Amino acid sequence: MRFGMIVNPTAGQMSVNRKRQTLAAVKKVLGDCEIRGLDTRSREEFVQCAAELAREVEVLIVAGGDGTFSDAVNALDSSTVFSYLPLGSGCALQYALDLPPQLTRVAKRIKEGQLHLYDLILCDESRKAFMASVGLEADILHRRESLRESGVNGPQAYAMAAFGSFFTELERTDMTIQIDGEELIVPKAVTAIVTKIPYYGYKMKVVPNAVFDDGRLHLLAVNSGWAEIVGGMANAFLYENKLGIYRKASEIRITAQRERYAQVDGSIYRKGTTFHFKVLPQALRMWC
Repeated sequence: MRFGMIVNPTAGQMSVNRKRQTLAAVKKVLGDCEIRGLDTRSREEFVQCAAELAREVEVLIVAGGDGTFSDAVNALDSSTVFSYLPLGSGCALQYALDLPPQLTRVAKRIKEGQLHLYDLILCDESRKAFMASVGLEADILHRRESLRESGVNGPQAYAMAAFGSFFTELERTDMTIQIDGEELIVPKAVTAIVTKIPYYGYKMKVVPNAVFDDGRLHLLAVNSGWAEIVGGMANAFLYENKLGIYRKASEIRITAQRERYAQVDGSIYRKGTTFHFKVLPQALRMWC
C-alpha cells in the first residue's frame, strides 16, 4: 500500500519544526510515505497540494485537526481513500475512530489497516461534514478564535469560550425541526446538533448514540437551563451527555426564529435561519 501524508502546518500547538521531527518517526513506521504540506501558506494552497498528492498514492493520510480533514474531504474526489493522523487541538475524529494517543501507534494502525466505509452529512446541498450544529457551539468557536489571537490555546481556550457564552446569556430561539417530514418544535433552543459521531473535541461524548456507519443522521436538540447545560458538559467530558431531545433521521431541516451561526467539523460555516442536512451513506472511504 502506497501512503502519502498531507500535513497542515498550522494545526494544533506544535511548531513546524517539531512536526517535522515527530513525522519522521511516523514515517519510519509507515515505510514508503511521501510527506507534503508543511510549506503551504494558505488553505487554498493546502488543498491544492492535497489534491496533487492524492493522485499519486493509494491512501491519503490527512495530518491535522477536524477542520483540516473536513477541508480535504470537501476538496477531493469521492473515490479518494483517506486516513487520519490527529495533529489538531480537540480532534473529535480521533475519538470517533478510536485512535490511540501516540502518533506512532496511530501510524501502526494505519499501516495494518483495512478499508472502512463511513457516512457523511451533506449540508445545504453544498458541504460535506461528519458533525454540524446550529447555535451555541458556533458562538463558542467565535469566542475561541478571539482567545487564540491573544495567545490562549487548547482546552483552556475552549473552556473559557464556553463559559463566556454562558455568562453573557446567548440568546435562545425557537426552532422548528423537520425530521424525515415530521415536525418537532423546540422552544427556546440553545443548540441543535446533527452528527455522525458521538464526540466533540477533547473526548466530549455529546451524542452518545451517534454511529458513523449506520446510514442515519443523529439529532440532539437542547433547550435546558444553563445550570443543566454546564452539568451536561461536565458529564460529556467525564462520561457521556444525557441532556437533550434525541432523534434519528435520513434528512433534517432546521428553521430558527432568529438568525444563528452554524458550525461544521469545528469551523464556522454560515449564519442564517434555515439549514438543511441529509445523510450520504458510505460516502467516506477510510483506511484505518
